[in-house]
Amino acid sequence: MSDWLSRFDFAWPWAWLLILLPLVSRFLLPPARPMADYVRVPFLPHLVNTLDLKAEQQRSGPWQRLLFWVLWLLLVCALARPELLTPPQQIVKPMRDIVLLLDVSGSMGKNDLPGGETRLKALQDSVAKFVTARKQDRIGLVIFANGAYPFAPLSEDKGALQARIAQLAPAMIGEQTAIGDAIGVAVKLLDKAQHGSSKLAILLTDGNDTASQLTPEVAAKLAAAHQVQIHTIAFGNEQSGDDKVDLALLKTIAEMTGGKSWQAARSGAALDSVWQDIDALTPVQVRTLGWSWHQALFQWPLLLALLLLLLITGGRYLRGRAA
Repeated sequence: MSDWLSRFDFAWPWAWLLILLPLVSRFLLPPARPMADYVRVPFLPHLVNTLDLKAEQQRSGPWQRLLFWVLWLLLVCALARPELLTPPQQIVKPMRDIVLLLDVSGSMGKNDLPGGETRLKALQDSVAKFVTARKQDRIGLVIFANGAYPFAPLSEDKGALQARIAQLAPAMIGEQTAIGDAIGVAVKLLDKAQHGSSKLAILLTDGNDTASQLTPEVAAKLAAAHQVQIHTIAFGNEQSGDDKVDLALLKTIAEMTGGKSWQAARSGAALDSVWQDIDALTPVQVRTLGWSWHQALFQWPLLLALLLLLLITGGRYLRGRAA
């Protein structure tokens, strides 16, 4: 009860001053002036008997006065706008922003995985599971090949992100690999993130940097300066040729930004295991906010006053018919 009263208030408390208005009108306003003009009525005795003018003027009784003050009190209470402060409702806001940097170069179209599955298809399935697990994070997407481009903004809309992931295709923006440029785009994307949130980028590639205008080392320094942590995933195990994964570079990028590096063998299961490790390593960070609303209650005294008026009017009508 005390908790309820502590949350009860009036939006316009000054309206309670009107409670004294009937008393002011009764005691402070000048009385009505008596009529100074008279009319001669030759048949006055007959008129007095007919109209019963000898009867004393009916005065309001205590019940009428009580009903008047109850009605007036209810009307003034409604005008003062009573309201109740509702209990705080907890709103969870994500405090971690993640950007996925996914390689869509031509080599991701190779179907050298078990069952003839392409590298990109395994990547899409694995990333989709990771996104589903991160319900409270804002996640964006950057794709890279000959260049790097933001493909999905930072958002809590996981459905829209899943749709964008499903649209990925090998060599959709070229055959080469621009790792450094991808990091630069991710840093720029994370700069627009919510203030105070944790910034994380996850870089996955099956090759080495061949097309960046911004070198990966310089891009990693830029990320570290902007408090962006980068985890790297090397997908595949080629150690020579054009498809060689630059494990040393990916490890350097991770170390420079405070992240970790993984090497996933060329299989969907190995890739799933890496994403699960990242999910466990980066628990969801949220901030809980409490919001309260003012719930208006003026309609209740107003409704009660209306019901009383209807009861009084109905009672008078029934008494008049009975008489």
